[in-house]
Amino acid sequence: MFKFAKNLLDRGIQKDSRIAAAPSPFIHTETPFYEDQEPDTGPEMTIGTNVIVTGKVAFQREICVNGVFEGELEGQGKIVIGPEGFVKADIDLYEAEISGKVEGNITVKYRLILRGNAEVKGNITAPRLSVDEGVSIMGQVYVTAAGPSEAL
Repeated sequence: MFKFAKNLLDRGIQKDSRIAAAPSPFIHTETPFYEDQEPDTGPEMTIGTNVIVTGKVAFQREICVNGVFEGELEGQGKIVIGPEGFVKADIDLYEAEISGKVEGNITVKYRLILRGNAEVKGNITAPRLSVDEGVSIMGQVYVTAAGPSEAL
């Protein structure tokens, strides 16, 4: 087995090599780069599973909510709400990825991703929207056109 793998590596062949397909023009793969962001630095704040936070949170890059947050969010970055996460606030950010529950209006400038069994009680405004099967939305959904700088 090891000789087989060594022979493949010596010849520059990967065991699971696949032919690279041309990227689809319909799939946006570029990761947004927030102002003053260092690559791969992770979220600025994480609210853990058994944590409840009430008040105002200001951030620039990313916040991850796996517990409960109620109050005001202020920032230009991204919020990630895990499957156990609950947010009771209006969300007006650059990007959001939601797997948990949100009570409040959601407005994003780049993209909103609703995963798994996410629940949203409020209106949604986003230029890009991805919704998994099983997601519940109680409110109006507005998918706006991309701005001139984002047009293809």
